Amino acid sequence: MRKALLLLILVWIANVSVSAQEKPLTLALRNEPLKTLFKQIEKQCGYVFIYSDEIVQDTMKVSLNVKTTPTAAVLERIFKEKKLVFQMISDKLIAVGAEANNQLKTSITSQQGFNGTIADKNGAGIPFASITLMRSADIIEKVFSSDKGNYQLKHDFLPDYSYQILVSCVGYKPLEISFKQADTAVLKRLVMFEDAQHLQTVNISSNRPLIERKTDRYIVNVENGSLAQGLSAFEVLQKSPGIWVSQDGSIRIKGNQSVMVMINDVVQRMSQDDLAEYLKSLRSEDISKIEVISNPPAEFEAAGTGGIVHIILKKSRKDGMNGSLYGRYQKQGKESLWSGGGSVAYKVKKLYVAANGSYTKDRNSSFGEETVFYPDGSTFSNKTNRSNNISRHQYRVSAVYDISSKQSIAIQNTGSTNQLAQLFLTDIVYQTSVAQLGYARSDWDRKINFNSTTLNYTWKIDSLGSSLKFIGDYSENAKNEENKLSTSYTNPLKSMLSRTLTPSSTEIYAAQADYTKTWKNKIEFKGGVKYSAIERDNESISENDVQGIWVNNPSISNRFLYKEQLAMLYATLEKTIGPNSIKIGLRAEETISNGLSVTSADAFKRKYFGLFPSVYLMRTLNEDKGSSVFLNYSKRLQRPAFNDLNPYRLQVHDFMVLTGNPDLLPQYTHNIQAGYNFLRHYNVDVYYAATNNLIALLANTIENNVVEYKSFNFKNGREYGMNMNASHQLTKIWQSNTNLSVYRARASTNTLGNSKTTLAAKSMQTISFKKIPTLDVIAEYKSPSLSGNTRLGHMFYVDVMLSQKILKQKGVLRFYVSDVLNTVREKEFSINNGTIIDFYQKRQTRNFSLSFSYNFSLGKKFNQNNIEQSNKEENRRMGN
Repeated sequence: MRKALLLLILVWIANVSVSAQEKPLTLALRNEPLKTLFKQIEKQCGYVFIYSDEIVQDTMKVSLNVKTTPTAAVLERIFKEKKLVFQMISDKLIAVGAEANNQLKTSITSQQGFNGTIADKNGAGIPFASITLMRSADIIEKVFSSDKGNYQLKHDFLPDYSYQILVSCVGYKPLEISFKQADTAVLKRLVMFEDAQHLQTVNISSNRPLIERKTDRYIVNVENGSLAQGLSAFEVLQKSPGIWVSQDGSIRIKGNQSVMVMINDVVQRMSQDDLAEYLKSLRSEDISKIEVISNPPAEFEAAGTGGIVHIILKKSRKDGMNGSLYGRYQKQGKESLWSGGGSVAYKVKKLYVAANGSYTKDRNSSFGEETVFYPDGSTFSNKTNRSNNISRHQYRVSAVYDISSKQSIAIQNTGSTNQLAQLFLTDIVYQTSVAQLGYARSDWDRKINFNSTTLNYTWKIDSLGSSLKFIGDYSENAKNEENKLSTSYTNPLKSMLSRTLTPSSTEIYAAQADYTKTWKNKIEFKGGVKYSAIERDNESISENDVQGIWVNNPSISNRFLYKEQLAMLYATLEKTIGPNSIKIGLRAEETISNGLSVTSADAFKRKYFGLFPSVYLMRTLNEDKGSSVFLNYSKRLQRPAFNDLNPYRLQVHDFMVLTGNPDLLPQYTHNIQAGYNFLRHYNVDVYYAATNNLIALLANTIENNVVEYKSFNFKNGREYGMNMNASHQLTKIWQSNTNLSVYRARASTNTLGNSKTTLAAKSMQTISFKKIPTLDVIAEYKSPSLSGNTRLGHMFYVDVMLSQKILKQKGVLRFYVSDVLNTVREKEFSINNGTIIDFYQKRQTRNFSLSFSYNFSLGKKFNQNNIEQSNKEENRRMGN
């Protein structure tokens, strides 16, 4: 019996049954196995079949040629010839049985035999348990229990004969009972007990393809695939087609644009490093699928141009407890990183609670050098050794209460504390007619506290997917930052000691409502509203040491207050017509912002309204070969980050300053993409992105040859390119994933223009063995690229990983070597108004890591509830 598919019944039985005649089938088969027909129906119509291999045998062949014929009519014709019967259990599930017994009928109509109930230890009926009646070694009858656990045997029992009844169900220990006709009273109520090892005997009747294309996104199916076990979420993303993950944790889909990561509809509001650590703590066993959305539709906020990577965790679990523990040690040159943490979740009846936490201690170092060539012929150069001492604490607690089977209320609290202590030791040479030698020491200490509380209510209106959601959020972020800089030169008059204090706090209030209505004729409507309010207080205090006393420098000190209100409204409509699907959407957003420099009394007020349309088209060309074409368009918005608007000045050293720009305007991007999917494992697409008021960092030379880094609105930005992805099982043990991307980016101001063509390629090869560790080899190359007016150097690395499952498959021991050839370098080169800046940095990238993870469970499995948040994009703009 295909036990794994019986699990699906628990998920889908709540759906309202619809007639099979509503789903037409177009198919041509010639002497193919009957199971091939089942697979084709599953692909075209979305059904899943459950059956016994004893009934549906491999020797059963079928031939047919039908066009837009109701599925039920096809099955009736074929099954009559094979002496089989079928029954629609739900709108997605079809059970198959033998005609002789018609084992699928569960209604109690016959006076022969007897009926009873299959229940668990708590007295709840167990749906769709398999009941087999035997006499000696002969199978007499097979039936399934109903959705309430009831069953009926219709055999005409003979007195004085001995019978055996076998009962089995996924997740429970099998029952075997011997009886005679006079003893049938003991079968009225059979109790089954859970089996902790049941998953070892699961058989899967059909696997989804690794990649599935939808109207506005594509899906990487992790569950039941090659990525399903023994990996972290971070590693799953590394191995997923079309997703690019760099060594420093940055994630992108196309070109040079970073993406937003979501987990179960919740945006992960973390820094790049924190997000990488969190993804490494999340196990692949908990992941169902990953949605990759290059051009997000209107139900997502219009902010952000790089797309969305959405990780969807598994659901469908019962009462009980499970969790995980993990630890990692990494040797980083002469220093090290270690981290550990765990998670636990528990559900009893209508209450679900969960918590996780982690701690990371990271010590590392790097070396950098920079040379600046000025128009007057002078030069400035420095060589810097940087040491980092970083600690991170993260936690998340949540609780969900199911008011009813369709309504739930949830609360979640997330918090983190990051402490970053960085030391910069710099040798300085300023060459004019006379060389000036100097030395600088910069102690940069930061402490960042983040806390967010979310409350939501969900109502599942019907089984087709209609729902209503209300979400409320409050988030606060507090940062205390101190940068102490001391410099000494051969000319004592230039030596000085200064410090900059930049405390800041941000509060975000958000509320939203989302409504979804789904109809049986494959039409779906979504609509919603959202409001958010942001308040930020940012101060920059610059002080000089005067005879041991810190004296404020009012000329470069500043306090900046910023308020922003966002009002949003959206609607989308999606329709499937035969092989074609279309989705259209429109989003309206109004922004009201106010900024005030308390120190200088400079203020600004802005109010702007935007409409953001989106259109998605896809046509399936050949379902059997997995071929389809798609075309989509969307307009997106990128608001300036809060720090970019703040006119503070951070003195890095005597010749470098970082400052904000309160005159920044939002950037608008038009994205268009077209592509072709073929042979199931291959995809090629082209895209074009046109951006107005492109926000990018620019270096300018100001008084005394100081280089000032400041964000500006470039006149426009253009990027177009092509992506190719191939994911294929070369042999039984060899899985290959290859990605190739070619794109050209251009950014221009009124006086400056830059363009660059970039090639990026990534290869991931996995060789899996039964008794020895699995080998993974990951290689990536990226040619020189462009960011604003800065050209970035090429990048190349090779990683090697060995993984071994231990402790009855519950633990994974992994040895990882990053950047085996030690080839990763950072190079930047820019020219502006005659000033040339040449920068080089080498981090500690060739590292040796040993990690261990262990998953545990007690009792039954349970539903992992999803808590959504409404202040998604605003928290990302905090910049932490």
